[in-house]
Amino acid sequence: CKAFGYSKKDKSWQGMLFFSDLNILFFPVYTRLGVAWISSERILKEAGLTEDKATNKGNNIVFAQEKIEGNKESGYINLGWLNLPYEMKSLDINVTAIQELPFDKKDIIIVPDSLISQIINSNLEVRTSVSIDPITGAAKEGALFTSEAIPRGTIFYGSIRIFDKTGIINNNDLPSTEDIKEALCDSRKYYETLGIGGMTTRGFGRMKVFLQPKKI
Repeated sequence: CKAFGYSKKDKSWQGMLFFSDLNILFFPVYTRLGVAWISSERILKEAGLTEDKATNKGNNIVFAQEKIEGNKESGYINLGWLNLPYEMKSLDINVTAIQELPFDKKDIIIVPDSLISQIINSNLEVRTSVSIDPITGAAKEGALFTSEAIPRGTIFYGSIRIFDKTGIINNNDLPSTEDIKEALCDSRKYYETLGIGGMTTRGFGRMKVFLQPKKI
């Protein structure tokens, strides 16, 4: 409780863990050549996976890591409903920093920073559902709704900071940094089975979490 925080009746405690928002790192998009995982230069730099530049001189050109469509180094590829020109330009992407990557480096497509949000938004999964009346067990009249979902296989990244309060609060019962790290590692299995967030009973929110220590 002291690591994650709690609030009970008239007593509350701010936890020692601070979770950042999760950001999309690689997003799966269907193409006529199979599934590609898109990212952008800005995203890769912010995640610390590359220092290379893939400047496309203002054109909506995407970059393939290897030759696609046989031996072609340029051509057109569809990312969802968008058909964009591509060129082959292999960037130095540190994919080894990602554990259990579900695809090969050749499947990565680098898209312009100005287009990636539009491509992601147009390739979200739209699901239609209906609310159930808990009394009758039947569908509620006029309770049809739709929701947008991020497709399975999307890779996220974020950060978790540990706030050491030992020098601020005189409390010998505070968990150590190693105890907190052990609790984090032990909690990973719950994300894979129970999920996190809303609509977990519909299959949403299940994630495989990998923790990688980072010194500051």
